[in-house]
Amino acid sequence: MLGTIAKKLRMLGFDCTYYNTIPDDDLVLAAKKQNRIIITKDDKLATNAIQHDIITIKLQAHTEKEQLIEIAHKINWKSFDLDYSRCSLCNDMLEQVEKSTILEKIPPKIAESVEKFWQCRECSHIYWVGTHIRNLEKLIAEINAAI
Repeated sequence: MLGTIAKKLRMLGFDCTYYNTIPDDDLVLAAKKQNRIIITKDDKLATNAIQHDIITIKLQAHTEKEQLIEIAHKINWKSFDLDYSRCSLCNDMLEQVEKSTILEKIPPKIAESVEKFWQCRECSHIYWVGTHIRNLEKLIAEINAAI
C-alpha cells in the first residue's frame, strides 16, 4: 500500500489520487482518462498500465524515504519542497485562513502558539506547522540531499 506516499506527495503539492481497493483494469482506465502517472509496487498492475501507454513508476524501494527518492529520480525532480496547497486527506486545494475563523476547531494550545493556518476547501481539515511538518521538513532535507 502506498497511501502514505500519496499523502506525502500531496503535501509536496502533487495532485494525487489514491485507491486501495479498486480493480486493476478500473485503475488503469481512470489513469488513462485523467492523464495520471501510476505509482505502484505491483508487477501485474505496472505491466498492464505500461501496455496501455500510461506512464508508470514501479517502485522497488521499501522505505518511504527510498520510495520518494526513487520517484524523484524517475520523474527527474531535482528537489522537493513543502507546498501547503493540497489536502493530504482528500487531495483538494488548501487555502490560508484567519485563525479567528477556526478558533473553535483547533486545540487551545495550538491557538496560543500558532498563527498561520490552512483549511481544505472540500473536507475542511485544518493544517498548521507543527511537529509533524518539522519531521516532514527533515525528511525532505534528507531526500533532497540524496537526489
